[in-house]
Amino acid sequence: MTYDERRKYPRIRLIAKVAHIRGDHFHYFYSRDLSGGGIFLEGDHPYPLGTKLELELSLPEIADKVRLTGEVLRVEPPEARQMGKIPGMGIQFIGMDLETKALLADFIARELAR
Repeated sequence: MTYDERRKYPRIRLIAKVAHIRGDHFHYFYSRDLSGGGIFLEGDHPYPLGTKLELELSLPEIADKVRLTGEVLRVEPPEARQMGKIPGMGIQFIGMDLETKALLADFIARELAR
């Protein structure tokens, strides 16, 4: 079974600016894809596995920014580029409330229907 076959949530390609919020500081990444369970953030300096992150995401056609908490579950180091992979980190969402889950599910369903 491949990694893609094990996924619980439909995944869409989404290039969007994502802020990692740490106190009064923001560090920005660009997303590569999004699902109801997580997001992949591109970057040559991924955080270590297990790092918890507070994220803020702007979605097209959604007025309010979406605040999410996640944990780094997968890291692709800069050297992965030599194997045709995108450097960055896979973030699994944790502690998401029902309203945010529904918002993401609706957004992803609309994008998949296009």
